[in-house]
Amino acid sequence: MDNLQKISSIKFISSLAALLLVCFIIFQNLPNNIYENMLDLSFGFDAFSVERTFESLGALGRKQYVYAALILDTIFPFLYAFLLIAMLIRLDEARVLILCIPILAAVFDLFENIAISLMMTSPSLELITTTQIFYGSLFNQLKWIFLTVTVVIIFFKLCIIFLSKVYK
Repeated sequence: MDNLQKISSIKFISSLAALLLVCFIIFQNLPNNIYENMLDLSFGFDAFSVERTFESLGALGRKQYVYAALILDTIFPFLYAFLLIAMLIRLDEARVLILCIPILAAVFDLFENIAISLMMTSPSLELITTTQIFYGSLFNQLKWIFLTVTVVIIFFKLCIIFLSKVYK
């Protein structure tokens, strides 16, 4: 079995999906209402959102958010990028540019994590600049755009496969 067949195997895809599920459950059970206040989950954020998160979490919650962002949320983008690439390969996608889309999502997710971590480690809210918020939000939006594009491509590939079987 060659490497592409291994990467696109049901066993590999299932393993990645299970690991993603574990990460998701851990995210939801983070202390101090971190999950409910994560800037990562929205499509873009502004100064008001950063302020609300900064104040809602308090010093301890912000510290835990940074640890979660730099540890757990560093693993998460790698897992979903590998999962989406494996699914695309399973669906016979061979175009490198298409296979790079989930990688771009993961890269922007990592940049977003760094930007959010820098904001949450700020000694005070007043020291967080509009430039930091702008770039953090930009990375966030690019992540979501590339993820959405990938999911839409997978959906259309599945529809084409389904329709080709129905009308055979």
